[in-house]
Amino acid sequence: MSLTQLRIYQRAGEISDEVALFASLWPLIHRNTIGDQIIRAADSVSNNIAEGYGRTATGERIQFLMYADGSIAETRNCLKRALVRGLIASETNAKLQQSLLSLSISIVEFANAILEKDEYYNGPFRKRIAKRRAWLVEKLAKNADAASKESSIRGA
Repeated sequence: MSLTQLRIYQRAGEISDEVALFASLWPLIHRNTIGDQIIRAADSVSNNIAEGYGRTATGERIQFLMYADGSIAETRNCLKRALVRGLIASETNAKLQQSLLSLSISIVEFANAILEKDEYYNGPFRKRIAKRRAWLVEKLAKNADAASKESSIRGA
């Protein structure tokens, strides 16, 4: 499978293109500050996936996937800042936050699949990925609970 066929790489590129499109329309002061930062962070996700894909050692591959996941966290933070500053609509923020969370889960699951295929890998990422997976499951459960409560409030 080539890099361009990898779904996490494709999705990361789609998200970064969307982010770049709206950030390029912001007033100059915001384009030159948070706009540049959010574009770099979003671009970094697919860049790190690509760099990791080009590595042959399991530990190096996983390290770059974790860099990509870190760039997702940075992009999500920039989106929050943009929302507070009135640069993006809450609907846009919510959609992208969900897309980025979903991509984060996919990256962690891809990293786990790489680890499962390499029975000889004995580095620190087995524990780190297991911990990250558990955290994401907990986060998803909290999000589902919050959505359920919001839905029941709207329905009442």
